Amino acid sequence: MPNETTEWISKNRERLFFLLENLIRIPTVNPPGEKYLEIVEFLDKEFRRLGLDTQIIAVPDEIVKKQLGTATYPRYNFIARWNIKAQKTVLFNSHFDVVPVSGKWRHDPFKGYRDEKWIFGRGSVDMKGPLAASIFAIEAIKELKIDPVFNVEYALVADEEIGGELGSGYIIKNKFVDPDFVIVCEGGLGKKIGIGHNGILQLNITVLGKASHTAYQEKALNSFLEMVNLVEYLEGFFKKKIGEAKRVFITPSREKLRPIVNMGGVISSGAGAKINIVSAQSSFTLDRRLTPSENLEEVEKEIRDAIGKWTKKRGTKVRIEVIHRTEPCAIGYQSAFTKSFKRAVEKIKGKKAVFTISKGATDMHFFVKEKNCEAVGYGVDGKDIHAIDEKASLDDLVKTAQVYAEFLCSPCP
Repeated sequence: MPNETTEWISKNRERLFFLLENLIRIPTVNPPGEKYLEIVEFLDKEFRRLGLDTQIIAVPDEIVKKQLGTATYPRYNFIARWNIKAQKTVLFNSHFDVVPVSGKWRHDPFKGYRDEKWIFGRGSVDMKGPLAASIFAIEAIKELKIDPVFNVEYALVADEEIGGELGSGYIIKNKFVDPDFVIVCEGGLGKKIGIGHNGILQLNITVLGKASHTAYQEKALNSFLEMVNLVEYLEGFFKKKIGEAKRVFITPSREKLRPIVNMGGVISSGAGAKINIVSAQSSFTLDRRLTPSENLEEVEKEIRDAIGKWTKKRGTKVRIEVIHRTEPCAIGYQSAFTKSFKRAVEKIKGKKAVFTISKGATDMHFFVKEKNCEAVGYGVDGKDIHAIDEKASLDDLVKTAQVYAEFLCSPCP
């Protein structure tokens, strides 16, 4: 039966490409979170056509406003279910929001232009391509009148690109889904199967000074120069901390993951900044990526303590604002589910698969930490994710749909 789905998907690949083109043409850009209702209504029609039960979930405006500070752009999530009365349930998780577009593209980023190898568009890889592949896997099974081994659910969600609290976080906390195994449709590709991801701690750090006219700055405190001093201090602090052996995480494929830090992604001055005024307020962002060997609370405390020591020594005031937190995540890979998924990848891709940890973050942690689910991450190969001319491989789009179908139809001991 799995061979039937593989052949059907290959024969009907044009239908898969057409589905992805239509998804790309709905510009669900986040921030701010546009066209969410349009895309969940599109998904609702697709899954109803396939005979699945569907549910559009509107996040209450008061919850959106509390999380984002505004409810100008409503948040919606989408659930689809196929209950065959099996003992176990597998859930496909994809996000439909995409990052904003910048720069000059060869093709309109929201038209879904296609050549013989690639389909271009914002979200073609991250992650409407894998979303389309997961839908097409079920379409193949339905068309061939095959029952999968599992009950199948879909959680297609908003806001992963800004943390996921109103997407996967919301549907899990409110118990809209209850899977045994989750396929997060990103965080692995090719021969690599994700079994976790790095964590994220993003801060905005504001150094406070005292303003004055450039010509009369005897009693001023230049916040910009103080900020430079703090950044230099933190650079030395991070070099020491990041090099500690206890922070390294070794993946099952023997890859060594180390902590990552980026300071100054965004730099800004406060209101009233002017060329002839000594700066009274200077801010910079800090983006710290944690390995699964690290603890989010401990890392944040280390940074706050380090800044506290600097402020005590300098006598300069600093404000620290948390922009985003995501726990690192890693699971075991010896379960019947993960072994079965590995066999599916190896059969379709024709190469030995390995388990790995994604350096970026996904929504996997919501399912692993809050639902105690087993999970893997696996999506579509492509190029220029989050960049100009993002594009998904047409061949890998087909093969990924085949992997998903193979897994759903293969016995899991």
